[in-house]
Amino acid sequence: MKSLLLMIVFFTRIPIKYKYEYREDDLKRGIIYFPLIGLIIGALIWLPSLSEDFLDKPVIILISWIIYLWLTGGLHIDGLADTFDGIFSNRNKDRMLEIMKDSRIGTFGVLGIIFVILSNLVISFYIDYRFLLLLPVVGRTSALISASISQYARKEAGMGTTFINNCKLKEVLIGIIFTLTISTLIINYKAGLITLITFILVLIQTSYIKNKINGATGDTLGCIIEISQTIFIFTAYLLKEIII
Repeated sequence: MKSLLLMIVFFTRIPIKYKYEYREDDLKRGIIYFPLIGLIIGALIWLPSLSEDFLDKPVIILISWIIYLWLTGGLHIDGLADTFDGIFSNRNKDRMLEIMKDSRIGTFGVLGIIFVILSNLVISFYIDYRFLLLLPVVGRTSALISASISQYARKEAGMGTTFINNCKLKEVLIGIIFTLTISTLIINYKAGLITLITFILVLIQTSYIKNKINGATGDTLGCIIEISQTIFIFTAYLLKEIII
């Protein structure tokens, strides 16, 4: 339970008072709960859909994504921006990592944020609300997949070191099984196809990033989360006629 609470405090703004002293071992054990954190976030951003009798869908979608950004504190969006600035700078590995560590945001970071947020807002209008519930689960399992096949790219320890170094096959398999099960229960077994397509594309994204910086960082995992979520709902949009 301590590990779960730590993960909620660490990765969300849900107001939970964590009374225990921080220990890295608790964070290591908490990795397995990452998809569950996604489900909690998903349930909260799905809640506005219950007001569809009173609010128009564009307004509901906007509220849902505002809630998402608040819940995550923009943590993964920040990782997306840093990764875009570094990866697309066309510099060498060390310089890319320096750019990613810089607190200032560059052109590619801004473009990445705009692209992802606009895509999420537009695509969400055309899909079933239930995909919003699944979306954060898929995103966080995607991070597990990416971390499990990567090594930490920096010489010095950083925010993602513990996560990347301790995410193994066990955590990935549990995450994938959990995500596929939730997808089937919430929508149907065909929704699992969208999830699997997303995970395959996550492997391709991870391979691309690894070729650039020889590993992964906390920023790249945040980027994977955000991009995989957009891929997930875009694939749901493309295949919605055969799924529902």
